[in-house]
Order: sequence, then C-alpha cells, then structure tokens
Amino acid sequence: MQPEERSERPTKPMETNENIEEIEKESAEEDDEALPATFATVKIFSDKKKERGHTGAVARGREKGEPHKEAVPETTKKAGRDTSAQKMTQRRAIFDGFTLKMIAVVTMLIDHAAIAFLADTWSENSFSDPLYTFYFALRLIGRFAFPLFCFVLVEGFFHTRSRLNYAIRLAVFAILSEVPFDLALSSRDMKVTDRLLNWKQQNVFFTLLLGFLVIWAIEWWMQPWVKNKKPPRTFGEISKFFLPMLGFIIVGALVAVAIRPDYKISGVVAIVFIYFAHGEAHPGMNMVRSGLILAIAGGAYTELIVPAGYPLTEFYSEKRGRNWKWFFYVFYPAHLLLLFGLQQLLK
Repeated sequence: MQPEERSERPTKPMETNENIEEIEKESAEEDDEALPATFATVKIFSDKKKERGHTGAVARGREKGEPHKEAVPETTKKAGRDTSAQKMTQRRAIFDGFTLKMIAVVTMLIDHAAIAFLADTWSENSFSDPLYTFYFALRLIGRFAFPLFCFVLVEGFFHTRSRLNYAIRLAVFAILSEVPFDLALSSRDMKVTDRLLNWKQQNVFFTLLLGFLVIWAIEWWMQPWVKNKKPPRTFGEISKFFLPMLGFIIVGALVAVAIRPDYKISGVVAIVFIYFAHGEAHPGMNMVRSGLILAIAGGAYTELIVPAGYPLTEFYSEKRGRNWKWFFYVFYPAHLLLLFGLQQLLK
C-alpha cells in the first residue's frame, strides 16, 4: 500500500480485529523462500513475533488517535540488507572452500607425519629435548585440520545436491581408510599383522559421517517448524522442539563412544555447533567454539590453539573454489599408505 493511498482515505474507520488478523497473515506469508533450519534461521521466529507486535501496536495507536510513523518501504530495507551483505562478503573474501580444504590437508599431513615418524623417539618427555619440542610444534599445527574439515563439511551439507550421496561417500571412504589409518598411525612397536587388527581407534571419516548424520536428523526435525514459521511458545512446544534434537545428538555421541573414531564425542558436538551457527555474521567464531569444545569435551589442552585460526573462517568468501572433490577424499587413505610405506623403508 503506497503512502499517498493512505492519505486519500482520512475518514477510514479504525482497524477491526479481522483487519489486524489479515495484516498479520499477509506479513507471515511474506518471504516464503526455503531457508536452512539452523538457529540462524530460527531468528525468523523472533522476527515474526516482532512484526506481529509492531502491527498490534500500530492498531492500538490508531485506536487512540496517535500519529503513525510511515514504514520504510520493504524494497528499501531489502536493498540495505543486500548492500550490508555485499560489504561483509567483500571484507572477508579471502579464503574459498578449496583453500580451506588445502590448509586442512596440509596441516593434517604435518600432524600425521609427526605421529608416524617422531612419536616416542625423544629421550626426555620435556621441552628441554629439542626432538620433543619439534614433535609438539608439529602436533600443534595439526590441531587446525579437524575444525576446518568440520567447517567445510557443514558448508557442503548446505550446498550439496544430494545429502544421501554425500553421506554414502563419507561412509565408503571411512571403510576404505580404516586399514591405512591403522597401519600408519598405530604404534611403531606393533607388528604389521597386529596393526591390521587394531580397532582401538577409528579414522576421522567416521567422525565426520556421524556429525553429518546428526545434523541431517536435526535439519529434518526443524524443517517443518521453520517452514511454518511457528515459534514454540508453551513449555510443551519448547520441549517438543528441542528434546528430539538433543536426542539425535545423544545417539550420535553414544555411537561415537562405541566405535571410538578420532575426536569421539567432542568431534560430533563440534560439527553440531558449527551447523547451528551457520550463517552468522562472524564465522571465525567457529574456530573459537571448536577449540573450546575439543579441549574441554575431548580433554586435549593442545586444542586451545585452534581459536588462533579465527581468521581462516572469518575471511571465508562463501565460494566453493576449485572443484577437486575426489582429490580430498582419495588423499586421506593415500597419504596414510604413503606414510606407512616410508615408515617401513626408514626402519
């Protein structure tokens, strides 16, 4: 409705309850685009509540004869949001998805090389031993790999054409990578035959798969709520909204305890937190949260260095970059086999 049209109807009677309900209905039906069901999109719940409150306040003001401020046209507000989004993208458009994956791959290779060749080779478990200090430094560098893989996993979750195919790829390479993982990263004192039967810890693909399945289940549960734009209000509705999601996380955590993949429960929880934060203004906070979760829930104080990787995801360009999808899948088992082969040659 244009402002000049309102000025031509000065004698219009005050709004009735039916008019107000119709206005609220029209407001709720605006912008029906499908949005990812994360806590970033749950913001629409509070937005719709504010809109309804604003509509009611306007109606009450009209009843009292109070002057009404002209609303800013929706096109103007949208243009302002678009401009703000463009500026934010330009400000942090440094690392695309491909670059983040390459950084994760390189840091992971450094970490695994330290385990394969330097673990338990120092004479003193102290920084006074240069070899131990070098090993420790390499492991610190490797702490950035997993949070970056989690970040690009969630990005892939929202942009993949088929989540089923994505999950199948993770499962297939989790199975294919298990023997190389056990061969390369088991204790060097173990015989090769014993390494093949070493099931004390599984590779990180299992962690990524579990996290992916958990956020997929959460997305499935949240989607109807987001689609209907109906926020939970009563205690019963809030419980019905949140408890199933908590249940999915608990199930994922229990499976992680059972199969013991890399990072276990803390890895699954880190993926869930990154999922919930998708679309936030400062994605660099994902590194901060991941570091704290992995350090506290995983009991590894070395993960406290991860927040130092804040700029990596903060300056993410939200672009895919080069499409080397299969390279990153194949690289994981391939580099483990290479490390194992070199390890045997250097015996």
